Amino acid sequence: MDDKEFWEWYQDPMIDIYYETESLTGLFSRFGILPSKNKEHVQNALDFAYRLIKCSLAIFYVLPEDDHPYLIIDKLSKNISPDIDGIAVWETYPIYLTEKGMALIEECNLKKRTEEVSPLFKTKLTAMFEEHGVGFDKKAFVPIQY
Repeated sequence: MDDKEFWEWYQDPMIDIYYETESLTGLFSRFGILPSKNKEHVQNALDFAYRLIKCSLAIFYVLPEDDHPYLIIDKLSKNISPDIDGIAVWETYPIYLTEKGMALIEECNLKKRTEEVSPLFKTKLTAMFEEHGVGFDKKAFVPIQY
């Protein structure tokens, strides 16, 4: 993953959710996740959530009946239509950083917004992903269903 992609899909969004809980559609509004015909962008958003949850860096704010984050990712993968129902499902589950995710942002001095990629952050996040089997060489942990 090049630096531009890393900044757009990981560093900037993680700084955003350091400060405020956000839906994936809001977090990746620059890519117009929904309504979108760009399957790669929708899959990237789901992969972002999957990786962060797998590494205990983030979690979804959930309703009592949806208490397992992987079930939520599965639900999102099946509700990608651009109609109001599909968008509503994606807006129902905001994501936020855990204490571990917040500590990573702080350790890498990213509390202040920047458009520069932090080499330390990229190295640490890449290592965490590799350690948990969700490295950047893997994709579509929960494939979208168009």
